[in-house]
Amino acid sequence: MAEITPQAYANIREHINSGWTYIELQDDAGNAVLRLGSDDARVSWIHQEGATALLRQVVITGKDTDITLPQTFAKSAIYNVATGGTAFSLETFNSFTLETVNDELTIVHELQIPQVV
Repeated sequence: MAEITPQAYANIREHINSGWTYIELQDDAGNAVLRLGSDDARVSWIHQEGATALLRQVVITGKDTDITLPQTFAKSAIYNVATGGTAFSLETFNSFTLETVNDELTIVHELQIPQVV
């Protein structure tokens, strides 16, 4: 078995950076609450160029009109499609409930390419 080259990993990271454009926020039961694309101002990649870990950040608030309060969040999932599909990555975090319009939640979903175990 042959290992792929560092250039190949860089190519995979670039593909993920440009193609896996949707992040879904889920409640503690794994139900989808909302899925946002890279064109949404609340979503951004925050890693440094060339980094092994790709960091997708979402900042939501109780003022967001597409969220009904109170709402609990406990998972994030990465997709390449706006609806349906299969999650490419699922990350669980300590659940947080937006209860008032003053509440804010920042989620950072980390993808390591290659994954370090």
